[in-house]
Amino acid sequence: MLCGFWGSGFGFSPWMPIMMGIRILVFIGLIVLGIKLVRNYTVNSSSAIKILDEKFAKGEISEEEYIKRRTVIIQKK
Repeated sequence: MLCGFWGSGFGFSPWMPIMMGIRILVFIGLIVLGIKLVRNYTVNSSSAIKILDEKFAKGEISEEEYIKRRTVIIQKK
């Protein structure tokens, strides 16, 4: 019968808590990365609309151009 280094392989291993800790850290890291990506995307979209609003308010673009660009930005969200 083949046995692992510490016995049958079904018992407690000193590496179990370390591996669980690593998995938890990786999982938390993925969640944090996902949250940062979502926040960054929404901030960029909001700032694009703010810039567009400013250009329209200054008269740099026409109402037709403003509506067209705003529609494109909103569709990307």
